Amino acid sequence: MEVPLSLSVWLLSPRVTVLVNTLDEKGELNSSPYSFVFPLGIKPPLVGVGVGGKRKFTYINAKSGGEFVLCVVSEDFGQRAVNCEAPHNPGDKLWEKEGLHVEQSKTVSVPRIREARAILECKVSQIVELKDDRFILVGEVLHAETEQGGLEKIRPLLHVSGDKFRGTGKEIILERGG
Repeated sequence: MEVPLSLSVWLLSPRVTVLVNTLDEKGELNSSPYSFVFPLGIKPPLVGVGVGGKRKFTYINAKSGGEFVLCVVSEDFGQRAVNCEAPHNPGDKLWEKEGLHVEQSKTVSVPRIREARAILECKVSQIVELKDDRFILVGEVLHAETEQGGLEKIRPLLHVSGDKFRGTGKEIILERGG
């Protein structure tokens, strides 16, 4: 069955959902949900975030501040995190309106979301410009934390498409050659 190109990227789903935290020029926290998030390398540890547009606060703040924090969204606060994508103005603090809390990060000035059970603190390595006003925000991970217990404890919210999300399934171990 042929898939329309407009739907082809959904074949690479589900994807982990994160809140990307950045600070604006006034020091106000912006926390926005993203699921086009992916590892790019191990040495050094690099992550990418697909950002749709130069008007996005995530893009503006990361470009000017040079830092961001990825806060992995768990099932238990998934709806509150997703609600942070509502249209807003700088300084609106949607994360606070949704009952989320911030705490100081270990290595960057950008705070993190306390409810997140996995955190990646990053400095901007580069911003890759794509077609149609889209960008990949590339970050070098400076510090990472998680709760003990693996995915069963983190319970990351996985985004399929639109309003469809999933939890994690059972672990499968396969032999790898070479």
